[in-house]
Amino acid sequence: MASNLFDEFPKTTKELWKKQAIKDLKGKDFEQTLVWQAEDQLAIEPYFVQDDLAHVPLAALQQAQDTASARQWQNLETILLQDEASANAQALEALERGADALVFDLQHRLVNEVDYKKLLHKIKLSESPVFFKIQENPLHLFQTLQTLIPYQMKGGMLLDVLGQWMQTGTIAPNIWDELAQVLNETAGHPQWKVLQVSSEVFHQAGGSAAQEIAFTLANALVYIDELTERQIELSTILAKLHISLSVGTDYFTEIAKIRAFRYVWQQLLIQGYGVANPPLPHIQANTSFYYDAALTPNTNMLRATTEAMAGIIGGCDALQVHAYNAAFETPDHFGQRMARNISSILKEESYLDKVNDPSAGSYFIENLTFALAEKALVLLQSIEAQGGIMKAFEQGTIQAIIADNHAQRVNKLTTGSKIMVGVNKFRFDEKPFMATPTSMGNATLLSNNRLATVIENAS
Repeated sequence: MASNLFDEFPKTTKELWKKQAIKDLKGKDFEQTLVWQAEDQLAIEPYFVQDDLAHVPLAALQQAQDTASARQWQNLETILLQDEASANAQALEALERGADALVFDLQHRLVNEVDYKKLLHKIKLSESPVFFKIQENPLHLFQTLQTLIPYQMKGGMLLDVLGQWMQTGTIAPNIWDELAQVLNETAGHPQWKVLQVSSEVFHQAGGSAAQEIAFTLANALVYIDELTERQIELSTILAKLHISLSVGTDYFTEIAKIRAFRYVWQQLLIQGYGVANPPLPHIQANTSFYYDAALTPNTNMLRATTEAMAGIIGGCDALQVHAYNAAFETPDHFGQRMARNISSILKEESYLDKVNDPSAGSYFIENLTFALAEKALVLLQSIEAQGGIMKAFEQGTIQAIIADNHAQRVNKLTTGSKIMVGVNKFRFDEKPFMATPTSMGNATLLSNNRLATVIENAS
């Protein structure tokens, strides 16, 4: 019988390890030297052991994750719709070269002016999910598609009602009635998503991980309240919900953020709405524009890779990697191809699609997941105590919280305590740089920020 090779070593504890670490520090303060003071007032220990899971509801945390099968995610590519013919050609090429789902961004077009027959030429929505990013008229979009497509469609419409309101100050007066009607009319299309709740508006403004979780969940609660008041069943709302989470460069935190979102969402449904077995939310992960840099822009490809890995390991159902230069110029063919290939490489060469839940059981990540969940839940409860996120936003609470976090990041970047490779360290300007125009904007709304601009515009 083979002997256990570890039997000859004496058992140790975390306390013994800490005592040895303090001795080795030779007078340096343990807390200041080795404990990581992260955002959201989280103190991250340098060392975790199995005993650290004693206070973590491990079974509930893991039950909230998708552990039934190996990781599977859609490789999404977004196509900005300028004209139908060129967008269709781009879409067909993307599907041929690695993308397996599409997003048509209609930000420059009115929904009722698009020639969908030409746009969707040779694209079968029963095989390749197609999402439409719109700002108005969801009912018209679905009814138009239904006249053209006689089979069950996959994909959906991406209309972030509250995110759009928080950035523009406007919301269609009958939007909830219209969404309720769309939900009723799409009953025969079970894989067609209707309701988008996105963290992007909070992430791009500079919110922390816990803030993103709390505010995105608060937005989701508004959807539930508004639509159940219009006689829509909760089960229908949950089935048609599309959660979109931005993923930043803080690798482990972003893995934990997605997992924490799933956990808190499940607890809200169980405890708040009496749902016995909540369905897993459909989560799309998006690489971050907030952390992109215009100086040494090729470094954005490296950022996108770690962001994409975090999204996949965190458990996303769809992954959208934007081109490395999309934040500051119109992306070229090379940028789009590299972005698409990141997801393909993580699947075909890194085999991330062969593992069920790679972070499950990690002493560190499970602790970080629960810590973020606790912080987010406390913040969510404080927002709900103000009457919900819409009232809190009207009072300026949301904007103030996010602005404070963004300001702290800017300060750390300008003082050098936070490093961005190619921005405030290891900088190499690969091409002439034009400063990004900045605007104070409307202080009562949320704006899209990019952290590196504070350095770039000072160059």
